This record gives sequence, structure tokens and C-alpha cells, in this order.
Amino acid sequence: MAYETDERLKSYLDTNQLHREQMCLGILALDKRFTNVRPRHPRGGPDGGRDIEAQFRGSELAYGAVGFVNQAADVEEKKRTIRIKFSDDLNSAGEAKPTPSVFVFFTNVNFTIGEKTELVDQARARGIPTCEILDRERLRIALDSPDGFAARFQFLNISMSESEQASFFAKWGDEIQSVITTGFQEVHSTLSQLLFLQEAGRPISGLHIQFKFNREYDASEIGHFRAFCSIYLREPKLGILGLLFGKTDKSNRFRTDIEDGGDESPGIASGIASGQWKLAWREIPERETTSEAAADEDNDIDIEKYVHIGSGSGIGLDSVRHLVASYSTDSFIRFEPVLSLMDFDECMLMPILNKSLAEKLECIRILANGYILLDLDKNAFIVDNSEFSLDLDNNFSKDELSDPWVRIRPASFSSTFQLSFIDSIPVRMFKSKKSTSEFTT
Repeated sequence: MAYETDERLKSYLDTNQLHREQMCLGILALDKRFTNVRPRHPRGGPDGGRDIEAQFRGSELAYGAVGFVNQAADVEEKKRTIRIKFSDDLNSAGEAKPTPSVFVFFTNVNFTIGEKTELVDQARARGIPTCEILDRERLRIALDSPDGFAARFQFLNISMSESEQASFFAKWGDEIQSVITTGFQEVHSTLSQLLFLQEAGRPISGLHIQFKFNREYDASEIGHFRAFCSIYLREPKLGILGLLFGKTDKSNRFRTDIEDGGDESPGIASGIASGQWKLAWREIPERETTSEAAADEDNDIDIEKYVHIGSGSGIGLDSVRHLVASYSTDSFIRFEPVLSLMDFDECMLMPILNKSLAEKLECIRILANGYILLDLDKNAFIVDNSEFSLDLDNNFSKDELSDPWVRIRPASFSSTFQLSFIDSIPVRMFKSKKSTSEFTT
């Protein structure tokens, strides 16, 4: 377990500065000498080299800085990078008003005792009397202790072994029981989040956007319709940057296995077509120069490209109370890796419909793997009628597009909806069944 923690500290959080800072903040909060531990910029961003602020021994001001490198290794090149980062952050802390008396530096590179002493001496020379260097080994020790198991699971996705569970409950069992009796709801919320975080690592079988309308409509009142959703991931996963999926009329509209879909009747009563596309991400090779990349841009060559990955046909509906647009990966045998539910954390999401259908919306619900990820009532969204087009437009006639696309945006100042599994705990819609046995001894 110690080896796994050490290896994940080296590279598991590469490029994810927000989670690096949050993990280090959680580790510092375990130290009883520090109180009121808080991030200076909760969602990441410029902070003058001072990522964390705290009180040391109740009265002294302390600043913390996080200096991680990608693919960490205990070699001189990486150490030199960290020394430069340490000096820059130390100078920023020394120039702050008021000046802190404690400076804590977190890094995923290991330093020798002598090397850490040199850094501490540098801080004292800068007028900061107390400096602590939490290198990778000290971070590992903190995370592999009973106090650190939760942060280790949350940020490095390392579950507790049976022996660790025993030590965890040996230390915290009485406190957990006390909290249950005095604050059951808070414990239930925490356990729900832990359960979700555990299950969110499983492959996604389907992501569903349920559009519920303000009343039940006859099929003749709906006619031609388009109900789609666009999603951009926080970072490319498995070569996927985004997804586009949804439903419309004419059941064979997106079928690639049929050369001629026939003269299908329009309208939701005649049939329903579904389709899904992925936004494939092509990394620019290192050998490409800036001028070559600029030439690609001038030639309108994009590193993003939609790829059709699925379609389906369904029977029509005589009446409509709600529609469900789905991105599905469910199959009898999974031939290749697929996105996990956790890959959608912090993704940007935008429903896209034809205007006449959007005007009938009452609420939107987003579901995946048995969880309600987001529930939006009428007051939580607005219809953006500004003109735009989609890559799918060539699948629709000019007459169909005369009922224009509209985007559903948050009623707040945000431009898109965002899923955040830390800020909001998804609701589990099912209960796991206990296995039973009819055999008796």
C-alpha cells in the first residue's frame, strides 16, 4: 500500500492543480498545530504563490504553497525545478502584508535531510522563522495513516485494505458512533458521498437527459422535434473531449447501415431517431512547430473532430409528457475501455433543442449509473434564442431548421451547466440487495 501511495503521488494528479492543492490542504488540516486551514483561491487560479492560509499554534500566520511536478522523480532536474518554485513562492510569501511567520511547502519530489535543511535556511534568511518541507515521503506517511485514508481515497483513488479498515475504525469507531447519535444526517451525507465516489469509478453504461414538459402533449402538437445535449469533459479522456447525443423524428435519420431511409413521415408520431457523436481529440505532435500549427489554423484544420459512434431507431409516440436523450455504452461484451462516471466531474453541459420544444420545458433531469446527477426546475434555466448552428444541420431540411436551435443555459451568470461531484452529492436511486442463501448447516 505504501508503494502504491508513493507511485500515485508521483503522477496521478498530473496537470490537476486544483486537486493537488485540495489534497495538500486536507493533509495540513490533519496537523493539530494548524487551525482555520483554508484555500486562498477555492477553485484554483492566481494566488501569488500562496495556495493555503492557516493559523499556526492559534496566533501565528502561516502560508502554504504547492509545488508538484508531472511524472515526479527524485533526480536533480526535478529537484532543481522544485527549488526554483520554492524560491519564487517563498519570495511571494515574504513580500505579503502581513508577513507570515510560518511557511509550509508541499512537493511530490523527495529531498534528503541536507537538501531540506538548505531550503529551511533559505526561508530563515528571508525573515520567516518557521519553515516546513512536506516532500513526497511525508505526504505518503500522512495519507497512509488512519487520519489520511479519506483524503487518500478522494484524491488518489486508493481504497482501504482490510487491515487499514480495522485501524481506521479502531481509532474513529467511538467518534463515528457519537456522530451517528447526534448528527445522523451529516454522517449519512458523508457516507453517501464516499459511496458515490467509490461507485463513480465504474464504467458508465449510459448518461441520460430527461426533458419533462409542462403538460402531456398530443403527438400532433409536437410534430418535428430535436432534443440534444452537448457535453465537454474537463480534460480529454480516452481520446474523447466531448459528446453530442439526442433524439429527433424520422426513425432512420442517422442510420448508417441503411442507404435509403425511404420517404419517412415527419413528426414524433411516425418514429424516433437517436444518435450520438464523440468529439475526438488529436494531440499536436511535439515535432510540429508554431508556424506549422499556425498554418493548420489558417487552413481551418481543427484538432477537434466529431465522430459518429452510434444511432438507433424507435417507434413513435401518440402523446408526450417527457423525452429522454441518451449517450449509451451498454453492450453485452465491452470490447474497449469506456468513460467512467467520474470522468464527467466538472464537465460542461448544455441541452440544445428546437425552439418550439424548448418553450414547453418544465424541468430537466440528468441521470447516470443509477444516480441523479442534476435536477433543474423551470427557475433554474433560461432559453437562449441567439442564433447558432450545429454540425448536425446537414441531417435536417431547411423547413425543419426554420424552427431554430436554442440553447438551455443556467439562470445564473454561468454560460453552461456544470457537474461537480464535490459541491453536490448525486442521489442514489436504488438500494443494493443483500445476497441470501437457502442452505443451512
